[in-house]
Amino acid sequence: MKFSNCITNIQLFFTFTKTLQVIQRIQSIYLFFVFLMQLAAFFFLPDRLIYNGETTFVHQSYIYLITNLLLVVAPLWNIFQYKNRKTQFIVNRVLLLIAMGLLINQSVGYFNTEVTPTDQLLTCVMYMLTVVFISLANKSIKRDEDLVRSADRLR
Repeated sequence: MKFSNCITNIQLFFTFTKTLQVIQRIQSIYLFFVFLMQLAAFFFLPDRLIYNGETTFVHQSYIYLITNLLLVVAPLWNIFQYKNRKTQFIVNRVLLLIAMGLLINQSVGYFNTEVTPTDQLLTCVMYMLTVVFISLANKSIKRDEDLVRSADRLR
């Protein structure tokens, strides 16, 4: 009886490790962190600062809604594009531009307010971390692409 349980556990382990094949790459972890941060910010920090210091909610402005939804959905989609590194790299560059634009807008709005709310500072930090993690993911994707090209050159 114990031997069959051991065989079943080994089969479950190998099935589980096959499903974790995507998670083995470090850029997948970076992109998953971006997804989690943006999802948390979308629900728990819904207000953003405009460049003139006024506060607006994400759901009230189409530009903020579309860009923040892209920053939530695209990293998760991009994790599963692990076989197409060039597409991953291009999508990450677009996400990086969007995150940088939102960071600059949020920072300018933060410095144009008389009262400095803490949640707006958290939103700035969240955008900074998003930029850092997307940059790290791009660096890892570039390293993988260079490794594959060097291996192809040796053949």
